[in-house]
Amino acid sequence: MAQTFKLKKGEILFENDKIIISDKAKLQRYMSLFTSGLWMLVGIKYMLKSGQLNTDSLDYFWIFLGVINILVFVAYLLRSSKSIILIDEVKSLQVKQRLNNIFLDIKLNDHRLRRVSQVEDMEELEEYIKTHYDGLTTK
Repeated sequence: MAQTFKLKKGEILFENDKIIISDKAKLQRYMSLFTSGLWMLVGIKYMLKSGQLNTDSLDYFWIFLGVINILVFVAYLLRSSKSIILIDEVKSLQVKQRLNNIFLDIKLNDHRLRRVSQVEDMEELEEYIKTHYDGLTTK
């Protein structure tokens, strides 16, 4: 019962007891952690500098940017980039749409999220998930 769905750069394969995803999720995750970490450090630098008397509104902008990037950093830490996911590890499968982006969210039992985006035929994937993994779909 293996079913393969094409991604724009990769594929997702549903087998009987596992889901195999081949995409660039690890690279994207590490790059996002690195860049948000850098901006977080810039914000912390300005936050420590704001303790001095000569601060201006531009320093508050950098502090705000640092706080936002701390939140982004934590959000990316809660994401998974596993390429082989056993069905026993899956808590739920959801097809979501935000703006023009449609993606598959795989929530794992360890409260992490594996997001698969850029699926070429999302309607077919959604129908396949509804028919074969109905107990794992949530709204």
